[in-house]
Amino acid sequence: MQFLVNLLAFALPILKLYGFPSHLLANGQYRFKNELSFYQQCHCMKSTLKPRKGRLESDQGSFSDQHLVSIVAPSIELFNKIHEACSVLKNFGIPYETAIVAAHRSPNKAIKYASGLEVRGIEVVLACGTGSAHLPGMIASLTNLPVIGIPLTYASSLMGGTDSLLSMIQMPQGVPVATVGIDSAYNAALLACQILSLKYHSLRERLQLHKRKMEEKVDSDESYLRVS
Repeated sequence: MQFLVNLLAFALPILKLYGFPSHLLANGQYRFKNELSFYQQCHCMKSTLKPRKGRLESDQGSFSDQHLVSIVAPSIELFNKIHEACSVLKNFGIPYETAIVAAHRSPNKAIKYASGLEVRGIEVVLACGTGSAHLPGMIASLTNLPVIGIPLTYASSLMGGTDSLLSMIQMPQGVPVATVGIDSAYNAALLACQILSLKYHSLRERLQLHKRKMEEKVDSDESYLRVS
């Protein structure tokens, strides 16, 4: 991908020099930038991503490249709706894995995925869904790890994602799913950070810094309002 970026930067001036229509060049460059942006968003889906430098430490010492959070969705389309969770975890320096698993369309894969979470060293799961949204609940029934559900909106829904929300929060007694708001991948990842901070104390400082930045943003907005 970087090679294509360099090639485009090299070729555009030459094409312009030989009179290639500028509006076609602009349109092609715009489309390429859009495709590059999509690639960069989906790049976070690779489970081979290395964790951000500055590894977390627990009372028992530091871990290496072991993934701590698993982000799972029933399809690539739904994963693209929660890719913001990847950015949050990367900003906090938390290594994670990603997976595409469907509770109804690939039940055997879902069972295998959930049964192996603890073996892989995963400590928190982020799972999304639409409609009946059974994936988070199915995973929660197969593991003792905390599962955070992310209900999502979808085009054919007549309830604006409320059906997904109710499906996740109305779990039977004994099988809890910690459910965030509709389309709230950001809060789901932040909640995962807070859970992990109970063990990895260096995360507490980063969370405190996060809260200070939010407070500073409010003060900044108020200052702007007073000036205007």
